[in-house]
Amino acid sequence: MGIAKLPRVGVVIANHNNAAYVAEAIVSASRQTVRDIEVVVVDDASTDCSDRVIRETLAKMADPRFRYIRLEANRGQTGAVRRGVVELGTPFVCFLDSDDVWYDNFIERHLAAHLNADYPVAFTYCDSHFINGNGELLAATAWWFEQPPTHEQHRPIDAETVPEIDVAGGRVRFAANPALTFHGRWAPTWSSNSTAAMMFRRDVVELVLPDGDEQLPLYLDFYLSTFCILIVGGIAVHEALYAYRMHGKNKHSDGLMLGGASQTSRKSWEPISQRVLHLVFKVLLQRRETLTAAIGGTRYEHAVKTVRYAIRKSQQQPWVGRLMAMIGL
Repeated sequence: MGIAKLPRVGVVIANHNNAAYVAEAIVSASRQTVRDIEVVVVDDASTDCSDRVIRETLAKMADPRFRYIRLEANRGQTGAVRRGVVELGTPFVCFLDSDDVWYDNFIERHLAAHLNADYPVAFTYCDSHFINGNGELLAATAWWFEQPPTHEQHRPIDAETVPEIDVAGGRVRFAANPALTFHGRWAPTWSSNSTAAMMFRRDVVELVLPDGDEQLPLYLDFYLSTFCILIVGGIAVHEALYAYRMHGKNKHSDGLMLGGASQTSRKSWEPISQRVLHLVFKVLLQRRETLTAAIGGTRYEHAVKTVRYAIRKSQQQPWVGRLMAMIGL
């Protein structure tokens, strides 16, 4: 039994007009139990006071692991992340949304999942808590999409899922959950979590990012997680390792927090998912040689057929034709 050296992890914190929350996100990255990390904060041409807040936060921390880049023109989520990744020299990368907060063991748990001795995967993702703008807990899981289709609607709740309430300190404590689930095949009904929930192998990110930032200004999480499952596979970490903040001005989750698998966004998901799937399919075809060399012809052909089938299955929807025309397919 040998002792191998721990791989380094790179972090990109992409920010656009989140001055109220970006400092907390930055500090949460600095408190990771895994210390050997590189962090790039990218401000995507914010028009609020984000630049000042970021500079003041980094100056106060004086942490040499952190650096800052301010973009003069808005490039969207993909553009900001792409700019940050260029600055990193690490085999693993994570993308922390500037209004979310990582818990101290986020990177540690994700690295452990990646380095399992069963099957190496392209990415890992974890469960999350939901908090509001004041940091108050709204829900303790986003894991309804991990439930099997036949899960019972009337059932006992496992006592281990109920938190301990620290009344004096005003805090909520949850028991650790070591469970992991491997996902080796993609299906249209599969879903993961938001960008801040994920850790990727850098080589995969560089292999599949679309050429133009304008093609994917938002929903990079859905694009990358779909691509990763299609070409390699992923692992779900069944513990909430970060808090997703619903503060009322989220770019997607702008709906009500009703509990359950409720719609936390007012946006219609079907047109969004189809637009992203068409982009995945487009990049699959454009990079046929590169992807085939990387993952093999059998896996590549299966990925193409799977996405093609998912797109064709939705062809009867009247908005699909208009969508395809809009994106040039």
